[in-house]
Amino acid sequence: MTPKVARIAFIVFFMALVALFFYMASPLMGGAFLAFVVAILFYPLYLLLLRAFRRHNYAAAVVTMLICFTIVLFPLSVAIVMLATRLVDFISSLAAEIQSGQFDPLIQSAGNSIERWVAMLPGGAGYALDIRGTMLEAIKHIGAFLYQFSPHMVVKTAGIAVDLIFIAIFLVVFFAEGARLFAMLVRSLPISEDYQQEISRDIRNMISALLLGMIGTALVQGLLIGIGIWVAGFTNALMWGVIAMLAAFIPIVGASAAYLVATLVLAVMGRWEAAVIFLLYGLVIVSSVDNVLRPMVMGNRMHVHPVLLFIALLGGVHAFGAIGIVAGPVLLAVFLASLRIYQREFAGAR
Repeated sequence: MTPKVARIAFIVFFMALVALFFYMASPLMGGAFLAFVVAILFYPLYLLLLRAFRRHNYAAAVVTMLICFTIVLFPLSVAIVMLATRLVDFISSLAAEIQSGQFDPLIQSAGNSIERWVAMLPGGAGYALDIRGTMLEAIKHIGAFLYQFSPHMVVKTAGIAVDLIFIAIFLVVFFAEGARLFAMLVRSLPISEDYQQEISRDIRNMISALLLGMIGTALVQGLLIGIGIWVAGFTNALMWGVIAMLAAFIPIVGASAAYLVATLVLAVMGRWEAAVIFLLYGLVIVSSVDNVLRPMVMGNRMHVHPVLLFIALLGGVHAFGAIGIVAGPVLLAVFLASLRIYQREFAGAR
C-alpha cells in the first residue's frame, strides 16, 4: 500500500469513527448544548475562582458548576415546572368546561362567523367546521405535551435526574478542560498557526456575539410581552414578562409560547377581538424582535451582514435542531474565515 493510499484510507477510517461517535453521543447532545451555553456565560467567573483556588482547575470547575445550578439551572427548572403546572390545570379545566357545553353558544357563534368567511372564498360554499371537536383535539395534544413538564412526571421520571447529572458533568469538563479541548481542535486544522488563531478568534467572537444577541432579544421580548399582558388587562404582567424572557432562551419555542397562551385565554374568555389583536401583536412585533434584533446585534459586533446571520440561525435550527442556534453561526464564522484564507492564499496567487 502506497503512502498516499494509506493516508486516504486512514482519513476515511477516522471520519467513520467521528460519525459513529457523534451518533453514539446524539442522545446527550441536548444536555451538552445547554451546558456549553451556560459554561460560556459563566467562564469569566470560573477564571476568577481558578485564581482563588490557586490553579486547581477541577476544584474551581466544581464550585462554578454548583453556582450555575443555584443561579440559573435550578430556578429555570422550577419556573418551567410551575408554568407547566398552571397550564396543565388550566387546560384540564378548559377541556372539562368545553365538554360540559358551557362554551357551546360561544363556539357556535365563532363557527358561524368562520363558515361565513369561508363561504365567501371560491369553492367555500357548504363548508362545515367542527370547532368544538377541533378545540378538544388540540387541547388534548397541548395537555399531553405540557404534562411531561408537570411535577407528576418530574417526580416519576428518573431521566430528569440523569439529564441533570450529565449536564453537571459536562459543565465541569467544559470549565476545566474547555480551553485545552478547543485549542486541540483548532490545532488539528491543516493550516498555519496564524490562520488557526484567526479561525479561533472568529469563533470566540461569534459565540460572544450570539450570547449578547440572545440576552438582548430575551430582555426586549420579555418587556414587550409584559406590556402586552398589562394592556390586555391581565394580572401578574411582571410574572408573565419574566416567564417570556426565560422562554426566549429556549430554542424553537421561545417567547411565542407566552403570547400564544395569552391569546388562548382571551379567546376562552370570549374576547375574540382582543385575542386576534394580541396574536397579531405577538406574531408581528414580539416574534420580529427575534428575527430582526438578534441578527442586527450580532452583525454589528461581528461585522457580518444581518441577512447572513439570519440564514445561519434559521438554517442551523432547521438542520441541527436546538443545537443549531449555536452551530449555525459558528459554522458561518468558520466559513467566512476560511473564505478569507482562500482569498489570501489561493485567489491572490493566480
